[in-house]
Amino acid sequence: MQVNRTSVSVGDIEIACTIVGQGVPLVILHGAAGLGSAYTRALDPWANEFELIYFDQRGSGNTPAGDSADDWFTTLVRDLDGLRIGLGLDRLNLVGHSAGAHLAALYAGLHPQTTSTLVLLHAGPPLVPELMQRFGQAMAASRTPADDAERAAIEDSEGFRTGRPDALERHQLNAFVPFFRDRGTVDRVSLGFIDITAANVRTAPGRVMASLTALNPMRTYGEIQCPTLVVHSELDPIPADWSRLLASTIPGADLAVIENGGHFSMIEDPDALRAVVLPWLRKNIA
Repeated sequence: MQVNRTSVSVGDIEIACTIVGQGVPLVILHGAAGLGSAYTRALDPWANEFELIYFDQRGSGNTPAGDSADDWFTTLVRDLDGLRIGLGLDRLNLVGHSAGAHLAALYAGLHPQTTSTLVLLHAGPPLVPELMQRFGQAMAASRTPADDAERAAIEDSEGFRTGRPDALERHQLNAFVPFFRDRGTVDRVSLGFIDITAANVRTAPGRVMASLTALNPMRTYGEIQCPTLVVHSELDPIPADWSRLLASTIPGADLAVIENGGHFSMIEDPDALRAVVLPWLRKNIA
């Protein structure tokens, strides 16, 4: 399998990219601001059919934060279009996971002329207060006293207080426990935290989500023109009603549900995810 690591100069930063395989390009957008693309490499088997372009969003993985302006999502959309130009792509086939699905959908709505297809994997968090409340309740209900004790121990450690990447990665994975069907999966997942991630992971989410809601994203999602697939997992703490609302908001969108699946389906349910997404891509990519 051919793997090429490169960087693309966009505005004030160099965006770190990993390109795997050959064929029609799919641009993969990771979730959780500050997280990085390492975990999405679980999609590498798709490189048997497509060229997978993974990239670290600013302030994530190997891409520096640059100018940390308040209009963060606007900057991320601009970065994505700059990446498209830098890679010499006329149009984009986008696959966004979690918060990365919001970025993909925003781009598609704002740049219809350069978006060919859109796949939204377990998009979230919900942008409706009642659904956001249900999401928070589901996350809290899935945690155990042992999870909370582990989180407290991490937060009390010197590594966490000094911002060491390994300690912050353990803390992030602890927060993600409810997203996994099998909590043992957490011990096998690597998020690839390095100093850039550690410097941004705690502050980025609040800043990013505030900038997203300020953009009235649901209106933009209603203007998406390309074929779109919304994928929801049955056991995801994100409510199914949010995925249904998203699919009904995007004109002509398809909705698929992975039975007994979790939020990180590319890691825990790769065969089920592949069976849902790849046939749809074959049908909709010209």
